[in-house]
Amino acid sequence: MDINAIGTLLGPRFEVVAGDTAKALEALALAPGARVLDVGTGSGHNAIVLAALGFDVVTGEPADDRSMYAGREWSENARKAGVRERIRFEPFDASAMPFESEAFDAVFLFGMLHHAPEERRPAVMSEALRVVKQAGAVVVCEPGAEVLKMVRVDDPGHPEAANPADYLVAEQVREQRLQGKWMEIYLFRKPGA
Repeated sequence: MDINAIGTLLGPRFEVVAGDTAKALEALALAPGARVLDVGTGSGHNAIVLAALGFDVVTGEPADDRSMYAGREWSENARKAGVRERIRFEPFDASAMPFESEAFDAVFLFGMLHHAPEERRPAVMSEALRVVKQAGAVVVCEPGAEVLKMVRVDDPGHPEAANPADYLVAEQVREQRLQGKWMEIYLFRKPGA
């Protein structure tokens, strides 16, 4: 099933994710079948986009996360989209990931970083950079002002967007910023990548 058909099936929030994820992927130029980590599963929209575009996806969030954004029906959404077999879910803490160093071609944190407790954000960024390959990239998508206005209709206490560069501790990385339709997109690559 193509992205547009999945968007029709899953609704407008999926289309928001798909458009901005596609913009990040253009900059990355990942090979088909690349191994991608999606941190913060939620409803699974980002993992579904990645799987539908032919990537091997691992996704996860803490098993004990009871926020309104976690524990959503991601598996059912992925089944409906016809990509469930391309996504593996593993519960984990983003500040202490259970993966080997350089295990992934790309790491995505789509709308996730600003939900992590502020004191853990440096560890989240450090871990994302640890598990991405030397030639890969960490992609952080944080909500723009318009998205925050929309989200706060249902969630008035929704946190402000985070600037991931504020949480890089001693990491030497190259940063690239892209303006998505809805999200601010940050790409971080290791030196020499």
